[in-house]
Amino acid sequence: METKLSHKLGQRLALTPQLTQSLKVLSMNCMELENYLEASLESNPMLEMDFNAASQNDAAAEDQALEVAEREQWKEAGDDRWETMFSTARRDNAADRFSEREQVWEAAQSVSDSLHEQIDQQPMDEHERELAHILIDSLDDDGYFRVDPETFAQEIADQISTDAATVERVLETTIQQLDPPGLGARDLIECLLLQLDENEPIDVVAMRLLLHFPDALQESDDALAKKADCDVETIRLARQRMRRLDPFPGHGMRGDSNYYIRPEIIFRRNSDNKIEVEVPGTGGLGLRLNEKWQSHKWQGKDKEFMSQAMKEAKWLLHALDQRSETLMKVALCLAKRQRAFLEYGILGLKPLTLQDVAEEVSLHESTISRVTNGKYADTPIGLIELRRFFSAGLPTRGGGAISVYRVQQRIKALIASEPAARPISDQAIADRLQAEGIEIARRTVAKYREQLGLPPSSQRRRGR
Repeated sequence: METKLSHKLGQRLALTPQLTQSLKVLSMNCMELENYLEASLESNPMLEMDFNAASQNDAAAEDQALEVAEREQWKEAGDDRWETMFSTARRDNAADRFSEREQVWEAAQSVSDSLHEQIDQQPMDEHERELAHILIDSLDDDGYFRVDPETFAQEIADQISTDAATVERVLETTIQQLDPPGLGARDLIECLLLQLDENEPIDVVAMRLLLHFPDALQESDDALAKKADCDVETIRLARQRMRRLDPFPGHGMRGDSNYYIRPEIIFRRNSDNKIEVEVPGTGGLGLRLNEKWQSHKWQGKDKEFMSQAMKEAKWLLHALDQRSETLMKVALCLAKRQRAFLEYGILGLKPLTLQDVAEEVSLHESTISRVTNGKYADTPIGLIELRRFFSAGLPTRGGGAISVYRVQQRIKALIASEPAARPISDQAIADRLQAEGIEIARRTVAKYREQLGLPPSSQRRRGR
């Protein structure tokens, strides 16, 4: 054995305190960041609060109080939750200062309790009543029933004896008739259809668009009118009606405690029908360097301590600027790439990955992940988590791509329309999608079918 010295050339990433703090600030949402700034203000004497900014926050708080009062008036007039979520009108002056507004979901009674109460008040067979109560408890947090009826009947066999046909009948004739409308749906299209009235002419047009032209809803009014063989004004009115529908009628399903959300990004439609982007301030404290201690002459250990405090204060202010700049870059990219999603909802979602955004804004993919994780945006179609803007895609024959969500909905539609005695196989579905220009393999169809909670063709045949 011997000891010797040798040189080795290599690369490694060293996280400086400044970079560590910048990454930490970038990953925080508004509420977390506000708490962090308050703690920094208390621990670092070189930071102080800008009282001019604080007075502006007080004015915004008054606007927030007015808005809460308006929401209460709407509640007294009726349930208009989705009017707030999916408003297509321009935001007024108070809403323009949304940086200080907190989105609050509140309910005196949970949706689940209300549904059970409605079931108890309806005249029906006791066996079906018990099954209806079980079905209500099986709805997910969005209010959907995403379990195959045959599988569901087998799972509850120890509680009640039933079959798939009875489950479907009680679901459609009882659960889907409860208030709020849209509950018990098996997918988004069915949820929206349940909220439309067959006796209203515009609702009938909206139903036709949802059933026959779901893939064209993100197109222009002129293009959709041509495909649907109707006038442009009717299409415009039908789209306005669809924007007022609630895609998540189960909000408050479990009676969860109130939670507070402050959007990081605001997308709004201006008078020219263009999407404007705004990144509100941190919403809590207007921080700045302490002018009094900046010019003070320190000695000994105090000088060392205050010098370090000054460095940390400057790093924090720089990190806040970088956070706002990065959010704006990402927001502009999302507004450009997902305009159809911002206008028409999830049916307009296009394939988009973190890597796509990272390449366009010249940032690392991990940075985009930190920016979007756990953060929300206020949009013309409601308050949406930034992660919702991203969707994997499948290539199409024309060189484009289609979102996985739309492919899943197409698979579900094909299975729903299959002959009862001859269910189509995964390979047949793959062949059909390939004929429509979607490049997809049989195993991918099987994966999406399982994600939708649909059994294979052999089990579907036995269940009918």
